[in-house]
Amino acid sequence: MTRTQLEQRRVTDLAAARALRQRSGFLAHFITPLSPSDVAPRLGMAANLAHHHVHKLAALGLLFEVRREGGKVLYQLAAREFRVPCELPPGDEASSGVSTMHRLSSAFLDAYERSWRSLKAGEEDVYGFGSTEQPATLDQLPYPTSDESYPAHTDVLTLRLTPARYQQLVRALSALLDEAQAEGVREEETACTLAVLAFQTAPSQTEQLSRDQDSFLGWPGTPGQ
Repeated sequence: MTRTQLEQRRVTDLAAARALRQRSGFLAHFITPLSPSDVAPRLGMAANLAHHHVHKLAALGLLFEVRREGGKVLYQLAAREFRVPCELPPGDEASSGVSTMHRLSSAFLDAYERSWRSLKAGEEDVYGFGSTEQPATLDQLPYPTSDESYPAHTDVLTLRLTPARYQQLVRALSALLDEAQAEGVREEETACTLAVLAFQTAPSQTEQLSRDQDSFLGWPGTPGQ
């Protein structure tokens, strides 16, 4: 059965919407019928990878097979215009916010593990529970400070704010990053990442002020802070 290109198609399938967001540049080459092998050199892409993308996009209904010529299979966009409802959630790579959070999470976990190894090198954790008659007590000792020049650090505060006060605090925190950015880049210094995250907490039954610090700079009252 011969297919023709639609003028417009509304995309409500999440996988197809993500593919549009991620592969729009690739799809743009199929305004007219072309084979994956024709498109690959334009993008500096291996032919087998172009074929892989085309087959996936065709399975999602974004491309369709037009005809075969001299051993090549030609594909074209299934519609001249695709319309995606904005409320569909973005894919991991499609949204800068989502991709930024994945990148930050991965990089921070690596830094955290590096700080932990630096702090605890050559040590052992010993869990002694004593006996029924004389249970062990845990000494509340200050957490030691890492010797790293750039130790991992998190400081999370949850509290109640008016919208105006929330925006004021967020802008003040970002202003600190503006100041640091204005200092410029010095080649002899080490790259590090500072981040400001702010968001509305989901409603719960226990919305109380809370503070969560997890830092190798040193806990409050310890040397180095």
